[in-house]
Amino acid sequence: MADQRAEATAPERVLPASIGRYRVIARLGEGAMGVVYRAVDPELERDVAVKVLRTDHRSASKALYEARFRNEARAAARFQHPNVVTVHDAGLDPVYGAFVVYELIVGRSLRAAIDEGPRALGEVAQIARCVGAALTALHGAEIMHRDIKPDNVMLGRDGSVKLTDFGVARVPDAALTREGQFLGTPAYAPPEAITRGEYSPRGDVFSMAAVLYEALTGVRPFPGEDAVTASYAVVHDAPSPPTRVREGLPPAVDAVFARGLSKTASERHESAVHFGEALAVALGERRRSAGPGADEPLPRGLVSAVFVLALALVGVLVFSRARAVPSAPSAPVTADAEAPAPGPPTRPRGARPRAAPRRVHSP
Repeated sequence: MADQRAEATAPERVLPASIGRYRVIARLGEGAMGVVYRAVDPELERDVAVKVLRTDHRSASKALYEARFRNEARAAARFQHPNVVTVHDAGLDPVYGAFVVYELIVGRSLRAAIDEGPRALGEVAQIARCVGAALTALHGAEIMHRDIKPDNVMLGRDGSVKLTDFGVARVPDAALTREGQFLGTPAYAPPEAITRGEYSPRGDVFSMAAVLYEALTGVRPFPGEDAVTASYAVVHDAPSPPTRVREGLPPAVDAVFARGLSKTASERHESAVHFGEALAVALGERRRSAGPGADEPLPRGLVSAVFVLALALVGVLVFSRARAVPSAPSAPVTADAEAPAPGPPTRPRGARPRAAPRRVHSP
């Protein structure tokens, strides 16, 4: 225990032996609030990501940051979505304090990807649709993320896109999430959050638009060397149209960002999924249908099989309808019976001859 306590006060590069029941094997990264480690769950035998408070937050601000950790675990754990990181566990370690255990995403953050340069149009379109779907689902559960930024979007090697870090999310019935105070990152925050501490789904749309603007152009829409400068730009300055920052972008992109980054919340897209779809279409990606994967073309073999099956069904229906039409009963035919020779019809025995029609002469 003494060695562990020494580690807890040492620089963050010193690797803990364990956090809770989780055996730490590597350090993955560090944010403003916490440090993330790769660890192994010995009971379930799976790799996970464990997030703990930074050492400089375990003193004066410990209560506040531990409250944010609990808020993060509560927000993410109550919600399941393919584009939202999954929370497996949360607890309190006697040495390292509060921790949250997430699914391990093998990949990198959008921040790391942007550091390499502007992203490809198709990649930005995919991120826009995935983040838009995640945020809209969260808003439907009355959860506001309030800190959308490139660091909080994870890109998996398998092509997945996951929204992470709910430390300052507004969760129903949570004391930490009261209105009237600024929470988040100024360079990506909506103007109303900076000036009045107001948050809404359209505020998250603004932050999402700011993140994707940077992913597409390689520069932030509201640059600033510090939080004060960035905040002023968000409130007062209009960003340059993306087509002036990066050559070769479709002109329709400018209108999408002009609306998404509007200073007035009511003028922005009505939902994050609408913004994501509008941007994807402007970037040249065809419009996605209502169902997931519905916009993907069917394989040729499957198309042929469906066509053949449809023809077969039509044939069965026609045959069944023909069988259902009543017809006159036919006389039984035996193998040695001879068919009657064709000739004039004969009158049945005992039947009275039919009277000829009477002719009527005109006077």
